[in-house]
Amino acid sequence: MRTSNVRVIDRARAPGAPYKPNMSMNIALGFMSGMFMGLVFIFVLEHADLSLKGPGDAALYLKTPELGVIPLSSARSTKSAYGDGRMMSSFLLPTNGNHAMDGAQDNNNGLTGAEKPRAELVTWQHKLSLVAESYRAALTSILLSSQNGNRPRAIVFTSAGPGEGKTTTVTNLGIALAETNRRVLLIDADMRKPRLHDIFNLPNTWGLSDLLREKAPIESLPREALARETGIPGLFVLTSGPATVSISNLLYSSRTAELLRRFRQEYYAVLIDTPPMMQLADARILGRLADAAILVLGCGRTTRDAAKAAKQRLSADGIQVLGSILNRWDPKSASSYGVYGYYDGYYAKRQG
Repeated sequence: MRTSNVRVIDRARAPGAPYKPNMSMNIALGFMSGMFMGLVFIFVLEHADLSLKGPGDAALYLKTPELGVIPLSSARSTKSAYGDGRMMSSFLLPTNGNHAMDGAQDNNNGLTGAEKPRAELVTWQHKLSLVAESYRAALTSILLSSQNGNRPRAIVFTSAGPGEGKTTTVTNLGIALAETNRRVLLIDADMRKPRLHDIFNLPNTWGLSDLLREKAPIESLPREALARETGIPGLFVLTSGPATVSISNLLYSSRTAELLRRFRQEYYAVLIDTPPMMQLADARILGRLADAAILVLGCGRTTRDAAKAAKQRLSADGIQVLGSILNRWDPKSASSYGVYGYYDGYYAKRQG
């Protein structure tokens, strides 16, 4: 045998854990990486979507009161948003359908019981629904927003951009106020894309554009020539009238101020539906003549920058901004599901 200089210093033992992979270290690294990526994702998502997302956002960014939050009509289920789906009240045809002007021969000036459910009439068609109650809550905020006892009687409703629910807000607030046995007038000042005559099934052969072009003194015109009665007791509508050119020039007329002065005397409140204000000047012109303005904001649609620009422009014009109404808010969002679930259960008890 050959001699060897190799000696056994210590006998090898099997390790208690594998050398690789190190599970503890991998779990710690994975947790830290996940937290970092999650924060990055939230940061990017927050800065990619600059729209108003829920209650409180408008008050935070605009520094104005949030007068109301209107839930999305199709949120969760039609039953939850509109009640039990049945008509809560039938529409009544007005007994006085004669008018002094061109629309005198048209008797189709009211709503019928055959009207299908519409978002613009939910406060009348489904009185106990979540959406209807939200409009009544917003109306309460508006009526309580008077300063030094001076309640605004003529209010302009506008928005930063199109499709944010101005007309729907105006009609439902008007219905809610008329339900309190008060005379309410809705003015369709969006003479480019009028809708009130279609919602209330009224003729549009005579309206605001004709009154502003007319030469007869405002005080001499009969009440029937100024507004049409709808099928809802106490609610009257002044339609836009036939389309015309130079709409802004008509609004600059002194007759606009005279009209609003007379309307303040004959109606408890005058709600004016106007076009989006960032592209058109109509809302700003009427806002100077009215008592106040309200911004209608679309949840997930109106951006913070657009809302702030609209509010700043109104304030720069010297127009009192009562506040904002957030429209089309989805109650199914995780942060607000508890509130919506509470009302859903309360509504079920009332129906039971």
